[in-house]
Amino acid sequence: MANGANTEESVTVSQVIDRIPVGRFHRRLLAICGSAWAFDGMEVIIISFTLPVLIGAWELSGFAAGLLGSASLMGMIAGNWLWGWYADEYGRVDAFQWTVLSYSVFAGLTALATGFYSGFALRFLTGVGLGGALAVDTSYLSEHLPTDRRGRYLVYLDAFWPLGNVFAVVLAWVFLSALPTGGTIALPVVGAVESWRLLFASASFPALLVFVIRSQLRETPYYLARSGDVEGANERIEAIAEENGEEFTPITAKSVETGTSAGYSRLFEPDLRKRTAMIAAAWFAVNFGYYGVFIWLPDTVGAAGVVESVTLGGATVDGLYVYFLLIGLVQFPGYFSAAYLVEKIGRKPTLGSYLALSGVSTFLFASAMPGVSLFGAGFSGFWPFFAGLLAASFFTLGAWGAIYAYTPELFPTEVRATGNGFAGGVGKIGAVLGPILAGALVEVGYLAALAPLAVAFVLGGIVVFAFGRETMGEPLF
Repeated sequence: MANGANTEESVTVSQVIDRIPVGRFHRRLLAICGSAWAFDGMEVIIISFTLPVLIGAWELSGFAAGLLGSASLMGMIAGNWLWGWYADEYGRVDAFQWTVLSYSVFAGLTALATGFYSGFALRFLTGVGLGGALAVDTSYLSEHLPTDRRGRYLVYLDAFWPLGNVFAVVLAWVFLSALPTGGTIALPVVGAVESWRLLFASASFPALLVFVIRSQLRETPYYLARSGDVEGANERIEAIAEENGEEFTPITAKSVETGTSAGYSRLFEPDLRKRTAMIAAAWFAVNFGYYGVFIWLPDTVGAAGVVESVTLGGATVDGLYVYFLLIGLVQFPGYFSAAYLVEKIGRKPTLGSYLALSGVSTFLFASAMPGVSLFGAGFSGFWPFFAGLLAASFFTLGAWGAIYAYTPELFPTEVRATGNGFAGGVGKIGAVLGPILAGALVEVGYLAALAPLAVAFVLGGIVVFAFGRETMGEPLF
């Protein structure tokens, strides 16, 4: 083979990454990225527990309460769009650490809020960091995974979300139920402090994760190669292979297509615009339905009349917290089933079917609410409501796992985080509208409030089946 430089085999980043089996490096990376994900889930859901307290403390109207509950979701729209672009332009790791620090700091500062306007502003700024972290986290992890395990590991990433929900439940129970005396907690020197303030202050501890990100994470090989740093990409791949005990194969310069972020216009070029529209619609559906149901879930469960105090270890615990723990626990098998199916039958059928089943389950538990006799008196009470609610939680969180596995594979490296951020931002528009619509319709009845959420889930599934393309087994490009 003469002229070796001209006949050099072209070795791409995806080929080299695929030659490194999942091992110690990938498990460590999943733990770090998953921790950030869990803290995201904690920060988002914590307002569900404090909102009833703030309504009384700040004398909020129903509309103002809905806006405050959705403030972080509004911020997540801006965060998804801004930080997704930033990660493609300036790097994943830099964006990752700043987003985690941002949402942690502003979550803690919410403890200093004095009323609706300051509370709304601080929750909005918390959301900017949360939205950015979600867009960057998936892009970063996906660019380190071999093709045959990428979908499963991205679902595993999203499975950390209910851990965050559990953290939120535990913190809310400690600060709002177990410790307070008359809504306050006595602290040495400081004196009596409103318990909800200490709850938000405690929610700032994820800032410590920034030290882990700075010390443990490096830029992705895909981003380095795309930026023209082939040597840096090879050093990164070599470090991954060495940690997993595998041989290192370098990429070749001739295989690399260099360039900076192509920006948002790239998402709407002929080869991408159909998939951009499809996945954005799916994101809207899952956000509209999920947040419409879960932001108001404490109120819904209370209205169902099935909450009773529970005695655990001799202590009496508000049944609402037990409900949320059970709802969080059933989400894990939802994720694990989706993790299996995205690699067995594909991303498209898994996401489409889980969205549709989320809608059916939501409609069923709404039909079991008091005063609703859609299926007769026999379909009401504790068990129909509880079973439908658990099924909705199972399928909705499975759909979340599937959509996070699917989305990064639809976009090329130069706009992967931008595409993630755009779709997620469109989704968060749905996340804002869902709770507001549900809150407005609840005066008509709980079936009227929940039925549009169920329909949105089903329509999202139909869009995925009709316009989605399968990406299982395809390398990142």
